[in-house]
Amino acid sequence: MPRMTTAEVEAVLTGAGWSPGRDIGARLPGLLAFVTDRFAEEGHPVEPFRAARDFVREFGGLRLVIPGTPPDAVGLTPHWIYEESGEDVAELARNLGKRLFPVGYETFDGAMVLIDETGHFFLLHHTGPQFLGADAYEAISCLLRGPQRDARDRFA
Repeated sequence: MPRMTTAEVEAVLTGAGWSPGRDIGARLPGLLAFVTDRFAEEGHPVEPFRAARDFVREFGGLRLVIPGTPPDAVGLTPHWIYEESGEDVAELARNLGKRLFPVGYETFDGAMVLIDETGHFFLLHHTGPQFLGADAYEAISCLLRGPQRDARDRFA
């Protein structure tokens, strides 16, 4: 499928409750703390750097439906998915040579959506890490329509 246009991505986001300038305000610290606390407990702390805070501030709490069968969705909420999530994120961060922060997840198979400190997005999937895009719109298009590209091409 072709990449979604900016207007198509914004239509999906608007349908999920987003609007330009959206700011979740006082909810931001709690959403970030859920992840930072859990990852620290695992011994692999993550830091909500500026790109992560900005993304969560604008898109946090939205749920985007992924068309197809079986039904799937992407929750744009920082999340800890499974035991050893911290270890897997830390390994990917080392391979990329950049800090990562979890900003979402796929509901069907529990893959984590991650942002790096430069604003690039990745999907940590059980089949391997995928590169989603260089910005939020490209990442959302990739999550909803594909194609996802192997993140190993971006390893340092």
